[in-house]
Amino acid sequence: MPTRESRSRKGTAPQRSHATAGAQHGALTAAFLQRYTPLLQRLGEAAPAQALLNALAARDDVGGLAELLAGVAPLDPPRPDPLAAAYARGVRAKEELLEKAGGGYRAGEVAELLGVTPQAIHARRQRGTLLAVAQLNGEFLYPACQFTGSGVVPGLDRFLKAFHVRSPWTQLAVLLSPSPQLDGKSPLEALLSEDLEGALAVARTYGEHLG
Repeated sequence: MPTRESRSRKGTAPQRSHATAGAQHGALTAAFLQRYTPLLQRLGEAAPAQALLNALAARDDVGGLAELLAGVAPLDPPRPDPLAAAYARGVRAKEELLEKAGGGYRAGEVAELLGVTPQAIHARRQRGTLLAVAQLNGEFLYPACQFTGSGVVPGLDRFLKAFHVRSPWTQLAVLLSPSPQLDGKSPLEALLSEDLEGALAVARTYGEHLG
């Protein structure tokens, strides 16, 4: 049972943290490392022994890298990675989708909003009754669009359960996308206007299309 204090806070949206910005920075860091770590390996393999010794003897990492670059002949350009551009586009598309959803909350912030424990929030995510999208750092963010001033958007749990597709990112995209079945409204707008059956029809149709 929520405590009296937690019940009094229920329905009050937590102050927005830097979770979304932090997740975006983490995604960019991961993409940067994926791109440039192989370059460091190539530099190390191409460098003469003296250049490696000079780099290791430098006072700091930046100076060491400068020593290494100074001692290595120009490298042949690497073969382009056909998946790199697609990966970068995918990362950016997810960032834009989360921005469209109003950003994301951490589990602790959602727990404060709903007046329950973080463990209860994790359990609801695992049951598929709350929408949470995974970040590259392993953290889950809960899109803000699924919450109202009084809790969770009514009918959201049934909407999520109606999908045959279990990808949270796909579910979020469908939730926010205008649908011809709803006369151009999104399923989220349908749920907020108490058109549960219309929203469920969109989720079921999407699953049938892919199945």
